[in-house]
Amino acid sequence: MVPTVSVVIPVYNARGFLRPTVDSVLAQTWGDWELIIVDDGSTDGSEDAVRGYRGRLRYVRQENGGVAKARNRGIAESTGRYVALMDHDDLWHPTKLEKQMAVLEHRPDIGMVITDVAHIDRDGRDMGIVGAGYRPSERFARLFVRGYVPTPSAAVIRRSVLDHVGGFDEAFRSAGLDDHELWTRIAEHYEIANIAEPLTFHRNLAIKPAHIALEHRVLLISKLMMRFSEDAEKRHYLLEERAMHLADQGKERIKRGECRQGRSDLLHGLGLSLGEARSLKTAWRCLTRIVRSYV
Repeated sequence: MVPTVSVVIPVYNARGFLRPTVDSVLAQTWGDWELIIVDDGSTDGSEDAVRGYRGRLRYVRQENGGVAKARNRGIAESTGRYVALMDHDDLWHPTKLEKQMAVLEHRPDIGMVITDVAHIDRDGRDMGIVGAGYRPSERFARLFVRGYVPTPSAAVIRRSVLDHVGGFDEAFRSAGLDDHELWTRIAEHYEIANIAEPLTFHRNLAIKPAHIALEHRVLLISKLMMRFSEDAEKRHYLLEERAMHLADQGKERIKRGECRQGRSDLLHGLGLSLGEARSLKTAWRCLTRIVRSYV
């Protein structure tokens, strides 16, 4: 029998966190689901952590290709009418799927439902931080995602929506901003809803290495610029982001001893800030970083 919801969890070296994540799926009050775990080339024995769950999940292994590719593989392997995304170290409140399905089953105009997100530390302790799923004050969210700020583990999406807009962009190899890019495509065509309860628990772990974060930022900016360059407000936002990216990339290169390349980035950012981007704040940041690079 085809399940209503397919839960897709991409895994990479998650042996220490995977069992609680799976347990939080098994504890859902909405019981009509299948669980697909895609191991993206783990080397820490992640599969051993879930051997006792055989029969309650499907474990697929692939060569390491990045989280976007792993998510897409899980979606392709799944059969449900809805796809619930989940990261390998996050947790769900037991009523999460039930409350999201109540919205989707009664609101055919809704393409994706998210929830607010509570942050937990490495050991699963509540950090007392709740991120609202709807934040129209955030410029990126307001301009590109109808004011919503989805976290992958908080999202349940109609399969028909993914069939229409496509899956995750596999040019984003590591975790980070592949989800932002997908949300913008969904928001162009479909309504999004948020349940204002912290039903998703996001585990705060190590910060992504600076060079990876910078690569993802410029990739996202370039892809969005290709799609939204004719929209004056969105174009200006992306130019500001490009100038800020150059400021941050220049700083990072100087820290690594690549002073010539770093100063070139900062000068480029300064010119963009004083020109099309029209951002005195970023211009000042570039200028001060250039000066400090000679001290």
